[in-house]
Amino acid sequence: MKTIANMAALALCFSSAQAVAENSVEVMHFWTSGGEAAALGVIRDKVVEDGVAWEDAPVAGGGGDQAKTALQARIAAGDPPAAMLMLGQNIIDWANEGLLGDVNNVAEAEGWDDVLPQAVKDFKERLIYRFGCADFRAIGL
Repeated sequence: MKTIANMAALALCFSSAQAVAENSVEVMHFWTSGGEAAALGVIRDKVVEDGVAWEDAPVAGGGGDQAKTALQARIAAGDPPAAMLMLGQNIIDWANEGLLGDVNNVAEAEGWDDVLPQAVKDFKERLIYRFGCADFRAIGL
C-alpha cells in the first residue's frame, strides 16, 4: 500500500505548482476501488491539509483505459484537468505529443529525487535514456 501511495503522490505532485497558484486542483483518476481509493485518499488528505481544494474527477472501469479516453476528450475540448493519475508508459505518449508542463523547479526545490521510490527512479532513468533529459513533467500546466 505504501508503494501505491508513493506512486500516487508522484503523479499528483506533478501538478502542485498549478494547484498552489489556483488554490484548487481537479484530479482525474481511475483509482476508484478498495486499496486504490484508500491510497488516493491519503494523497487527497495531504493536499487538502496544505490548503488546496481537491476537486475529484474519478473515471471508473477499464483499468485506466476509460480514464485515458476521458482525458483525450477533455484535452481535445480544451478543458484538461489540472492533474491526471496515469501509468508510466502513458506518460511517454503525452510527452511525445508535447502536452506536458514543466515542474522541474518545484521538483528540485522540494527534493523529489530524495523521496521517490526506487521503481519511480528506475522509470525516470528510462525516460532519460529515451528523451535525453531528466525532467519532471506535468500534464495540464
